Amino acid sequence: MNRGTKLRTFFFAVACINQSIVSVGDIDFGNQTANLIYKVISTAFTIITGAIALYYNNDFTEEACIGTGITRQLKAEKSKDYIGDIFFEDIDEEEESDE
Repeated sequence: MNRGTKLRTFFFAVACINQSIVSVGDIDFGNQTANLIYKVISTAFTIITGAIALYYNNDFTEEACIGTGITRQLKAEKSKDYIGDIFFEDIDEEEESDE
């Protein structure tokens, strides 16, 4: 896991813990406006960190999908039951063309 993934995961975990505390209502500043501002900022922070973690930790582009395929192939080649380029073949199309 690289440093960026660790940081995104850490900040998202902090945001989730903070949001849990806010939803239970354990934090009280003694001022209704301050409490509302804190809740809004906490919710925005959770949504933003979640969206960033979701985008960067998943494959949303064609290049990322290719990278994941290459990574899976390299991991499979290290295992003893490697059977070839199974991650880049479209088995469904091959079965249809044989009919």
